Amino acid sequence: MSWFKNWFDSKYYHILYSDRNENEAIFLIDNLLKKFQPSKKSVILDLACGAGRHATYLNKQGFTVDGVDLSKKSLDKAKRTQSKTLHFFHQDIRDFKQKNKYDIILNLFTSFGYFENEKDNEKVMQNIVFSLKKKGLFIIDFFNANKIISELKTYEIKKIDNITFEINKRYDKNFVYKEIHITDKKNKHIFTEKVRLINREQFISYAQDANMTLLKTFGDYQLGEYTSNKSDRLLLVFQK
Repeated sequence: MSWFKNWFDSKYYHILYSDRNENEAIFLIDNLLKKFQPSKKSVILDLACGAGRHATYLNKQGFTVDGVDLSKKSLDKAKRTQSKTLHFFHQDIRDFKQKNKYDIILNLFTSFGYFENEKDNEKVMQNIVFSLKKKGLFIIDFFNANKIISELKTYEIKKIDNITFEINKRYDKNFVYKEIHITDKKNKHIFTEKVRLINREQFISYAQDANMTLLKTFGDYQLGEYTSNKSDRLLLVFQK
């Protein structure tokens, strides 16, 4: 079983990353809406939507929104907000595509690069282009691989709700790895995160192969300038 199928459906994933709250999602979405000012008639896809914090907020702003994710547990939470203009689908992003349906497709908070085979990343990009309307936007928010490598803490320990998370990190030429040892009373678990180290140039290459053009690059959720070794995030805006 792929690591993400196990880890994202674990309760410990949601506990460890409980600091990823609604306010953070709102801050990013508000800045993107202010910057690009999409029509209220826009149809938006949140690809790898998790529990739906971005999709739900976008819907509250008046947009028709779809969310797609592989985690059933995350989608169970997301579907509590489902409506006529907000729908969630349980599907692998390598398989989801809807021809010329979306004005904007979002892929946020490093929800890309999980796959062992590089061709799977290319397939996701092809699905995105297939699903975008002409002149539609694809906005991806990824970690800044250059900074991740240069500032990698190889070990850290966190205690949350009387649960201990011991986290070991390493990287090779292709991936950054996070091995998570969990102690919950007498129960012990081990999970692994594995995300491909993709830089700006590689994303541009993916997009060009899929017939998309880069419009903007940002380095944080305030949509500030991107600096390859200093920015916390890599936000790229492509157009079909």
